[in-house]
Amino acid sequence: MLNWGIIGAGGIAYVFCNGMRFTDTGQISAVASRTPARREKLANDFNIPRQYDSYEALLADEDVDVVYISTIHPLHAEWAIKAAEAKKHILVEKPISMNHAEASAMIEAARANDVFLMEAFMYRCHPQIEKVVQLIQEGEIGELLVIRATFSHRVDFNPDSRIFNHEMGGGGILDLGCYTASMVRKMAGAADNKPFLNPISVKANGKLTSTGVDGIASATLKFENGIIGEIFCAVECRVGSTVTLYGSEGTLTIPQPWLPSSACRQAKQPLPHDTEFPTASFYVDIHRTGDASERFVPVDKDLFTYEAEMVANHIAERQAPAMPWDDTLGNMQLLDAWREEIGVVV
Repeated sequence: MLNWGIIGAGGIAYVFCNGMRFTDTGQISAVASRTPARREKLANDFNIPRQYDSYEALLADEDVDVVYISTIHPLHAEWAIKAAEAKKHILVEKPISMNHAEASAMIEAARANDVFLMEAFMYRCHPQIEKVVQLIQEGEIGELLVIRATFSHRVDFNPDSRIFNHEMGGGGILDLGCYTASMVRKMAGAADNKPFLNPISVKANGKLTSTGVDGIASATLKFENGIIGEIFCAVECRVGSTVTLYGSEGTLTIPQPWLPSSACRQAKQPLPHDTEFPTASFYVDIHRTGDASERFVPVDKDLFTYEAEMVANHIAERQAPAMPWDDTLGNMQLLDAWREEIGVVV
């Protein structure tokens, strides 16, 4: 039973705490936030016994085994490194850092202090991904040729908001494009029975806002096995959020790639402990010549519960198969190249 400490008490921390209600691998023991109202709401809603007004105080709590870092992007590296030095295991929100150099420093700190570290790509922890990898490797759509991944939403422009603030890690690539990059790399690797592949070529285009962050961004990737990847993200318009894999004998579409079976993501209050999750979750369309089918995968937990259990089940190994360190470094390297090519200062 792991004792978790929460660093940062924003919306995603609330979602994670809700997911923790459905696991017996751990419990939330402490929360730290510099915003008293958020800290108190999280503690009161989830019966968290200890509250701290500084992150340092939480890291000094000897009863905390693992920390979940859900602060804004620019604070991830600093507090992950300090958590590692305090001998705490770490789950840190995506993107793991602002750039590849920071990610490397975080991983070196985890290695030097012999602690677990994982970037919190929750979709990677869901059974849906394992099943899609299996279908690709079994040749369900023939030889995989093209992978297209999109993630977008529209936010009204506000130069004072985090989304449009360069120093605070704004822009679509860091917020949303990191998902598309990680998905395409994962599936390109699956075609070769590898956990992931890094592209050998990146060609990007984008539209910058007046504040210097990317409002719309796309990139075409080429992998050593010949697969072409297309990734797109936007915070200025909605173009959908889907993943489609094109093979020599058909296509496979994931209609809900990023938030499959997540009641916790929508809940504004703690879900009851007896909440029932669907016994089967729709996850993929397969279209072959003259044939179309839907596939289902058994699901008995929330998406964020799967994430927490991924940490618990692999903490002794210091890395998790959902997002190992080399995968995180490859993804950050791609995000740096994507942003640099469209003119964002990295």
